[in-house]
Amino acid sequence: MRNFLIPALLAVSAAAAPAFAQTASDDAAIHVAVGQQGRGYEKRGQEIAQRLTQRGYEVWIDNYEGSDAISLALCGDRATVGIMQIDAIFAREQEGCQLKTVANYGNEYAFILFPPDSRMDELSDLGEGDRILVDTIGSGTELFWRTIVGIETGDMGNKSDWSKATPVHDLTLLAPTLAEQGDIDAMLMVGVAGNDEVTKLLENGWELGELYDKDINDMEFRGKSLYARENVKMEVPGHFFDEKNDAYVVPSYIVIGAGLQTADRKLYGDVVAASQ
Repeated sequence: MRNFLIPALLAVSAAAAPAFAQTASDDAAIHVAVGQQGRGYEKRGQEIAQRLTQRGYEVWIDNYEGSDAISLALCGDRATVGIMQIDAIFAREQEGCQLKTVANYGNEYAFILFPPDSRMDELSDLGEGDRILVDTIGSGTELFWRTIVGIETGDMGNKSDWSKATPVHDLTLLAPTLAEQGDIDAMLMVGVAGNDEVTKLLENGWELGELYDKDINDMEFRGKSLYARENVKMEVPGHFFDEKNDAYVVPSYIVIGAGLQTADRKLYGDVVAASQ
């Protein structure tokens, strides 16, 4: 895990600095839990941190592998506020940790991709003996895979063969190399539509497959589908998308521990305001 302090002087003027120094020493430091360095969660987390330093708090940015690890940090009282996917909230609530959403971050999508000349083009083509790259343990992509496998192998699922595929926990940037070496048969990714990694793979002959299973569609959380399905709209020169290129929407939220609202009303209000 990587963490760093947001310097107060980046967020407050020189005239305001004495007031900040007095206030910061009176308040416990706030830890903002974000994802991997250089990705979207980190940028949004830095914006929240800057707003909180303006309100007089000492703020640290803590980088984690992804949504799963971020949610565990919140539930373990190692973070004050974090950004995470809906399935991280879902997973923690199954374990008895209540988390409260205070703002929307935006939607990402779960994609399944297949290497050039693959015999497969949809999730249901996978089976026991096949290997799927799902990013590193603790990442949002790995959490998505673990969640859909849990749905399929649980009471609601029909134990389809794809759920028996072996997950490979490694960086998604290594997908081309792993595929060339025969170490993976498919790749899963949760990210924004048209992100650089997906676009580059498509430009190099990879195919965007159909990610669908009725049991995943039927899973509900907080009164609606855990993952809604949506047609993916992307523009990749020379690449044709057919009707199979649907993906699951994976919304993300800015989240706090449920106890903060009653434990510290001022901090709760300040975190909510900084998150908007």
